[in-house]
Amino acid sequence: MIHFDHVCLAALNVYEATFRLSRETGLGNYDGGFFPLYGIGHKVVPLAPDIYIEVEGIVDHTVLQRDQPLPRFFEQQTRNGDCFVGWCLRTDSLDELKAFARHHGTVIDESTTGKDAGRQMMNGNRGFALQTPSAMTAWPIGKPNLYFKPGNAPHTASLPVEPGTGNVRGEGLDWIEIGEDESALAKWLGEIARPSDFPFEIRYNGKTSGLYALGVRTSDGEREIRRASVQL
Repeated sequence: MIHFDHVCLAALNVYEATFRLSRETGLGNYDGGFFPLYGIGHKVVPLAPDIYIEVEGIVDHTVLQRDQPLPRFFEQQTRNGDCFVGWCLRTDSLDELKAFARHHGTVIDESTTGKDAGRQMMNGNRGFALQTPSAMTAWPIGKPNLYFKPGNAPHTASLPVEPGTGNVRGEGLDWIEIGEDESALAKWLGEIARPSDFPFEIRYNGKTSGLYALGVRTSDGEREIRRASVQL
């Protein structure tokens, strides 16, 4: 089964952007650690027990002197401010991940999202997930990629927020707004899911591909979160 998992919000200043998002919505956040390979810091704003926004920004600017496409992509996308650079789905099944890979003619390469490239969390654990297509294949064209998280680790969105960061609790998605139209999303998903399978409304604005906004159901009513979409 396919689920909406998380959104990547790229920011010039990961701390300021997270603080502003929590003040805007009342939703709390916590420090999700960093990606050593990419020099990117990571903050988490849960939207439900299994859905979250990851606010990310470059914290080690020496990575821009290396041949790393992901931080270079972040630097380019955030020149004008916060930007929804990626939206990510999750599958419960490795077989579904493999089927999605076949649909897109990609391979599941553990070196792209394996433990060496994974997120270093502040409690000492390392994040690990398999994905296809890679972030640098799907995100620059405004499309979602698909994740599979082996093992029984708690979901990133289920961990407690830091006290004082927000007192509103996220309870799920009411709607998302994306570019293009339903046929474009259906073509991208292939046989693993249909747009109508998702338990929230999908609003299509006919613009370029990408995520434009979220309607989040919370303990204090709906919150709309709108940011610039990825620049294609």
